[in-house]
Amino acid sequence: MHGMGRCITATLLVALMCVSALSASAAVPSSPSDGVATVDADKVNISWSPTFASSVIVQSGCTASNLSMAPIAKAFMTDHPSIEIELTGGTNTFAFTEWTEGRSDIAQASRAIDPVERSAAQKEGLDPVDIMVGAEAVAVLVNPDLGIESLSMEQLRGIFDGSINTWSAVGGPDVPVERVGTVQGKSAYNLIRSMVLNGAGYANMSHHDDVDVPAEVRSREGAIGFLLYGLMPTDAEDMMIGISVTEHGRPTVPDETTVYSSAYPLSRTFHLVTDGEPDGAIGSWIDFVLDPGKGQTILRENGFIPLPESERVHSREKVAGTLSDDMVFHVYRSYEGTEDRFVTDTTSFVDASPPLGVNVTYEVSAVVNGEESERSPPMTVFIPEKEGDASGVGSYMLPLLGIVGVASCALLILAVRKR
Repeated sequence: MHGMGRCITATLLVALMCVSALSASAAVPSSPSDGVATVDADKVNISWSPTFASSVIVQSGCTASNLSMAPIAKAFMTDHPSIEIELTGGTNTFAFTEWTEGRSDIAQASRAIDPVERSAAQKEGLDPVDIMVGAEAVAVLVNPDLGIESLSMEQLRGIFDGSINTWSAVGGPDVPVERVGTVQGKSAYNLIRSMVLNGAGYANMSHHDDVDVPAEVRSREGAIGFLLYGLMPTDAEDMMIGISVTEHGRPTVPDETTVYSSAYPLSRTFHLVTDGEPDGAIGSWIDFVLDPGKGQTILRENGFIPLPESERVHSREKVAGTLSDDMVFHVYRSYEGTEDRFVTDTTSFVDASPPLGVNVTYEVSAVVNGEESERSPPMTVFIPEKEGDASGVGSYMLPLLGIVGVASCALLILAVRKR
């Protein structure tokens, strides 16, 4: 038994040593790749790609919020190369199921978490924190010559499912309906299909890029179209009509107030749900989304609606903390037996004062939490000397010419004296 005990103890020690070795190796970042060094006049431009992310955040469904989050995630990963954001599309139900069952770090949804979903998460030991980050709304455009000022959701459904084909059916002239839509899969297309058609297909409709929809509606006698409210040009506001929930309800048009108060029926808010108040890498990501000069600006640029300042501050208060130490890179420059080191927090570097007239080699390493990776494959360039530089090639000719001139004069003097 004593022998067996020693054997088990030895086995456990070996296992612990293996785990320690794995942990240590996992803590060391891998070296950057795809390095390129190019000479531009008397400067050297260097760029590279990190081959890993020290933190991977999985954010599950829904597809609607995916379209709003994707450009923000791209910008965030450029600023934070040590963090990768993985976005997966689907439905709101899918988002909360994946998160509750531990397959994602964040649930993204086009609505708040409901009581049933919250209860299911709590039974799994999660502490749901719902953070609103933005919204989207679709404006409905009608050719102004039709005289249509508003439609109910039911009338809108009839027009886009094909059961209403003439404007006289909704109080307009006896003119055929012409449906004008955005490209399939775009945010406005998805919202109308989800909230108006309840997932059913559209009737016959032409498809256009977002920027072309207003002109198409204005140029067609019986046209009706739709567009993300945030992409509406000011010269198309005369075509925007009100939408009411019921036939005799009060029609509203989209704006920041009606969208965030839920008064406008063709709108929805975006939410990120985390386990407890987010901190660390997740906190840094959500803080970026809520930053008025970063994530909120990107939302607006893509046709979505940023949070009102009061809502943004409220959402930001739910972020417990952010990462204090991001990835940095060491750029090593070596030539003729000397080596210099530079530090940058981006994936590019400009050597504004490289040595001239020699081959220069650059290597890059990644540093995370004090751990430095191996260096990248070397990049060697030759930086030519400036033309006319007295310290460069040919500078030795000036004193040489002077010496030759003096010698010539001396020879002439001697020749004269001999005569």
